[in-house]
Amino acid sequence: MAIFSHLPLQKAIYQALTDDVTTMAMITGVYDRPPQGTGFPYITIGESTLNDWSSVVTSGMEQVISIHIWSRNGGRQEAISIMERVYILLHDADLNVDGQSLVLLRFASSAVILEDDGYTYQATMRFRALLEANS
Repeated sequence: MAIFSHLPLQKAIYQALTDDVTTMAMITGVYDRPPQGTGFPYITIGESTLNDWSSVVTSGMEQVISIHIWSRNGGRQEAISIMERVYILLHDADLNVDGQSLVLLRFASSAVILEDDGYTYQATMRFRALLEANS
């Protein structure tokens, strides 16, 4: 497994979110970086960190990845409803991650804040994944 392997899990999460009809009915899209003028609410796949999780017999990485929900019209309640759907889709999910075996994907933490503009809520969810390199 390459040490800079952030992308395969991001792609698998993107696929899980965009394949879900219920999620897509709640948001305008899922983005790495939303296009200017994107309507609310939407999801961005954000920060990601990797740490070695290898043993004598396996090569593995622990990845913590952030999912951001951006909401205006429905405010905090809308953001929380979308968070609940993301949790259902990703916590303990069995995702197909290219070149890697997903051992574990678990919800780790969340926060909801009102941005400085006074209108936009940002909900952040963090998920912890354990991945092993495919032989």
